[in-house]
Amino acid sequence: MEQRQRRTVVAEKDALSVYFEALLREAPAELEQPDIIEAPSVAIAAAPVPVAEATPEEGPPEWGRETFQALLFKVGGLLLAVPLIELAGVQEWHAEKVTPLPGHMPWYLGLMVYRDRNVPVVDTAQLVMPEDKQANLQPWQDRLHHVVFIGDGAGGLACDELAQVVTLRSDEVRWRTSRTKRRWLAGTVIAHMCALLDPPVFVDVLATGLEDVPEADGA
Repeated sequence: MEQRQRRTVVAEKDALSVYFEALLREAPAELEQPDIIEAPSVAIAAAPVPVAEATPEEGPPEWGRETFQALLFKVGGLLLAVPLIELAGVQEWHAEKVTPLPGHMPWYLGLMVYRDRNVPVVDTAQLVMPEDKQANLQPWQDRLHHVVFIGDGAGGLACDELAQVVTLRSDEVRWRTSRTKRRWLAGTVIAHMCALLDPPVFVDVLATGLEDVPEADGA
């Protein structure tokens, strides 16, 4: 029985790795549209550009163009990485210190006071993992232990376990070239085979409640 359970856990982790790898190879056709990739950002465009058509800059973010440090942490058995330069701090999870807010997405846990301000905190596992894998998640009440604060304390990522801090070169990350889906995913740390988050985009997700940029055709 124990051996069967161990095989099941390994299979789940392998499935998640395949899922994120598939995202890094997503939509080759999109890369054949230079008018979209090379378009100026909304802030400097000559004419108004609908948000739905905007795509984050391709390649590594500014913080990832040189050697950088990243914190590795786990959510639902999945290993994630976040750049230290975009971290505001880490503290232990205390459910009683979170104020739930009705009418939000299931992954939105509520507000937690951090540095004298109310900060939105999310169950990171529910937000980043595919829906068909979430059925095997333990209830967040049983697995959350820490909160990783990002964006100068603009948002908190509740996680199961802190792992380690690693130093990475830009070429040690497989950067995404298109972010029409899972736009918070900057790339994959090759040596650790884990997803690398883009904190500024994650803060935008928390502010808008939208996980992805809607497709231009409304699909």
